[in-house]
Amino acid sequence: MVESRIDMDDIAACFEYFGRLAGQHSGRMVDAGNPAVVSKIVYEPVGVCGLITPWNYPLLQAAWKIAPALAAGCTFVLKPSELTPSTAILAMQLLQDLGLPDGVANLVTGPGAQAGAPLSEHPAVDLVSFTGGLETGKRIAAAAAGTVKKVALELGGKNPNVVFADADFDAAVDNALNGAFVHSGQVCSAGARLVVEESIADRFVDELVRRAQDIKLGGPFDEAAETGPLISAAHREKVHAYVQRGIQEGARVRCGGAAPAGKSTTAASTTSPPSWTA
Repeated sequence: MVESRIDMDDIAACFEYFGRLAGQHSGRMVDAGNPAVVSKIVYEPVGVCGLITPWNYPLLQAAWKIAPALAAGCTFVLKPSELTPSTAILAMQLLQDLGLPDGVANLVTGPGAQAGAPLSEHPAVDLVSFTGGLETGKRIAAAAAGTVKKVALELGGKNPNVVFADADFDAAVDNALNGAFVHSGQVCSAGARLVVEESIADRFVDELVRRAQDIKLGGPFDEAAETGPLISAAHREKVHAYVQRGIQEGARVRCGGAAPAGKSTTAASTTSPPSWTA
């Protein structure tokens, strides 16, 4: 489908970008105010990086962490979501095929409590990078504090789009639609709220509804599909429950409102493959 091809382009661009940076000088000279003094800032690899990635954009999210870690000269342990481990396994195999030395790239699979939590606590891990939910992020930050690790947390939120009457109308609608519906809304930075100036609100909502109705839903092998299914049947039921709650609280459905017809399946088996190291 269309979105998956865009992802692959972004993944290739990520590795190309950090690949170019890897060959550049990593330090810089600082003017110390005295010609007899040489002052230089040199950047060194942080060490072992624990990389914990989510189920949305599983390969792209991994690329955003793996590529800079390798470019900086670090080793890493990647822990993908237990719902979407397959692309991470294939990526590790590819790194091995490309000749990456054994022990540089490492993969551990399984639920977060068993596979991810040790990365946050282990003294041999120097940095932990996590993308996911707020509550898990809090626990990781607390666990990492014990060994004073470097921590990078990218957590979800309720991101608003604010549109004023003097905005470019078509561009605002396009971006609001993209912010809410790209990847079926399964994005950390999705535009989950829309605040529109009252004088254009009715027109804006009408046009947003019209364009939303034109989005083509389909599976991963449907060439015409513009957006795909949710990650699992359980997640779909959760989203559907939110829609129903909104209706009960007075919301009016203008588009959709019910689960699409078709077979409901989970996105991945709950059985994790074995840990693997390159």
